[in-house]
Amino acid sequence: MMNSKQVIEKIKEENISFVDFWFVDIFGELHCMGMPSYSLSEDDFNDGLEKLDASSILGFKSVNKSDMILKPDPSTFRILPPDYDPSRKNARIFCDLYEGNRAEETRFNRDSRGITAKAKGKLKEFGLTHSMWGPEIEFFVFDAINIYPSPYGATHSYGGSGYSIESKESPWAKGNASTAIDLKEGYYPSQPKDTLGGLRKDICDDLYRYFGIQVEAEHHEVATSGQSEINFKYGEMTEIADAVVTIKNVVKVKAKKRNKVATFMSKPIFGDNASAMHTHQSIWNNDTNRMYDPNDSVAQLSQEGRYYIGGLLDHASALCAITNPTTNSYKRLVPNFEAPVNVCWGLGNRSAAIRVPMYLKNREKSKRIEYRVPDPTANIYLLEAALLLAGLDGIKNKKDPGDHVEENVYKLSAEKKRELNIGSLPTSLKGALDAFQSDMKFLEDVFTKDFLDAYTELKYKEYHAFAQTPTAWEVSMYTDA
Repeated sequence: MMNSKQVIEKIKEENISFVDFWFVDIFGELHCMGMPSYSLSEDDFNDGLEKLDASSILGFKSVNKSDMILKPDPSTFRILPPDYDPSRKNARIFCDLYEGNRAEETRFNRDSRGITAKAKGKLKEFGLTHSMWGPEIEFFVFDAINIYPSPYGATHSYGGSGYSIESKESPWAKGNASTAIDLKEGYYPSQPKDTLGGLRKDICDDLYRYFGIQVEAEHHEVATSGQSEINFKYGEMTEIADAVVTIKNVVKVKAKKRNKVATFMSKPIFGDNASAMHTHQSIWNNDTNRMYDPNDSVAQLSQEGRYYIGGLLDHASALCAITNPTTNSYKRLVPNFEAPVNVCWGLGNRSAAIRVPMYLKNREKSKRIEYRVPDPTANIYLLEAALLLAGLDGIKNKKDPGDHVEENVYKLSAEKKRELNIGSLPTSLKGALDAFQSDMKFLEDVFTKDFLDAYTELKYKEYHAFAQTPTAWEVSMYTDA
């Protein structure tokens, strides 16, 4: 990791022309401000940059209290790949956000990166030093997405709306005799059906070469039309959250360079699998994995690990407001598409909301739990913080998760689910927000009530706009009613 002096020296040594300063809004969308490298000094790292009008960022500040400070984190300095700007050499640095016009330094309570840092501080109360995270990032890469012509439907003069997806891999594409992949048949195809292997490898090369992100695997996922997955090496909370933001942006930039469009929306294709962001996690005290117990005959899972699972299950419905934050997210959380809809846990069981991987025995380093509910539209900083706080709440209150479920939960009858005390996740963003409003106390100490209220208000507005908008499907179904 570099300090501010080393960053300035590196900029000169590498002839960096511009430095891009990155931060995300409360929904995880990346924002960027560029500065010529000759304008950057060591003082800017210590004092921060007086460059942010927070009233122009959704969910941040009102216009009468809009001045904020961008404080660069020198440890995140990286040179950007040429695809970002072929004509000059650029670098990027993540920023922390601070309140302006304060005598003392005050971290902005709606800074997602700050919320992650604050959540990490809670680990000490439980005798823990750190937690480890490993999200699996899924996404689609299409040749094109055509949206026409208006989001306003028949009330607008354009008169209607719809969309189409173009992909050489899709069953509906012309001239696709050698590349067509049927719905749900996209897992690990070889060339020529997999048309995106080269792009994924280019992405992985750039992630390692320029950002130091170690990729463990890349592959085509189950859905047709370019669904892909990138797995990368696990790490500490903020490091991994920064990496997820980086990966998503690199994917979009590299796809655009090839005249394609990458999307992290969960379910763009009816009748096919959707994109998830399964999130692996473990809790540690120095070199000791506190989720591991070699004497547990069932899963080598500690009692503390079971309580952690209990916390996640207990708060699962409320967590959906953060882990699955869009109206589209709930088109994924339906049965028979390899997505969890039932609140339970299992050993190597991908039909449960929480899976304890069971690949190898007697491996303390790899003992972890996988939370399978999230999708890649989630703000990764908030996601990690919320999951950690839910798990710690489970440990604090000794929440028993019950017995693990061995059966395929999708095939269980309603009566059997009641017998096993298996609940269901919300079926809409509104359902998630309603659950969130009644169960957010475990987050308030870290997120603050101000943040939670602002987040919830904006997400309700999003849902109500969706609920009032006629869709092409509704017009087709109900015109003759």
